Amino acid sequence: MAHKAGHFYIDETCIGCGACDHACPGKVDAIYQVQGDFLGRYAIVLDECIDCGFCAPLCPVACIHDARAEGIVEGTGGYTRIRELQAWARARA
Repeated sequence: MAHKAGHFYIDETCIGCGACDHACPGKVDAIYQVQGDFLGRYAIVLDECIDCGFCAPLCPVACIHDARAEGIVEGTGGYTRIRELQAWARARA
């Protein structure tokens, strides 16, 4: 069975509080702090995310979104907004 990537993502309004990181189940650990980001913002590794959604309600600034609920789907099947944010996070890693 092929692994399915998660659908949750953190947008650029993240304030770096870390609540999401603490909410992510220990064995999953899909949330990480973006290195070199002056605000200490967080990002989600989509291939590790299990879509539990524990992180979203704990975010004080509501910057964690479910791409399925927001319709961020392109004809090619890619989540363009998530990819933009992941590229931003990787560039600072």
